Amino acid sequence: MSTLRFLFILLLLLNVLAFATLKGWLGGNAPAGEPERLNNQLAPERIQFLRKDAKEPPASQRAEADPAPTAPEPAAAAPQPQEMPGPSPAVAEASQCRAWIGLNTEDASHLAERLRTAGLQPRQSSYESTSAWWVRIPPQGSREAAERKVRELKALGVTDYFIVQDAGPTQFAISLGLFKTENAANQQLTQLRSRGVRSAGVTTRSGQHHRVEVSATASALAAYDGLDPAHRGECKP
Repeated sequence: MSTLRFLFILLLLLNVLAFATLKGWLGGNAPAGEPERLNNQLAPERIQFLRKDAKEPPASQRAEADPAPTAPEPAAAAPQPQEMPGPSPAVAEASQCRAWIGLNTEDASHLAERLRTAGLQPRQSSYESTSAWWVRIPPQGSREAAERKVRELKALGVTDYFIVQDAGPTQFAISLGLFKTENAANQQLTQLRSRGVRSAGVTTRSGQHHRVEVSATASALAAYDGLDPAHRGECKP
């Protein structure tokens, strides 16, 4: 057999074998056509055939055709408890100071005790100061000399006097009046001199006085505003 004839027979067999394969005669499935291939695809309803001159659908249509997965909404934050405003602090009442001066021992002690009973803390001190102005004739050295001076006063019409008997630097002085103010003492001296009394004069008498002061609010001190204003003094809180 010539070579040309052998190749012709071989080519014929190959064609027969290929035809049988396409028809499925050899046991395999025949190749699917285009319609069947489309049916075997996933979601074939989403496939769109476009003409060459067709325009690409707008982005909104593409988004509707293939919506993007929606992100889960964040959970709403729990409301934070609000702090209730507290009561505004009360405005502190300013402290004030009261002082009483020129008190004797008894009055000072009574006032200090009254303040302590009210829950306050008084401060008490004592000092020497002029307590009165004294019109007098200086000490005569003896009782006899003082009595002679008294007889002279009587002769001038002066009847308001007495002889100091207490031992001390003023013993046997002749007192002609004790006054709270210097002006009143000078008026008395002027009247005596108009009657001819030349040996009289004015001197001060000192005594121990007390001062009481306390610091507190105005409302706490209101009960003491009515005390004798003559004894009111200045002080700082």
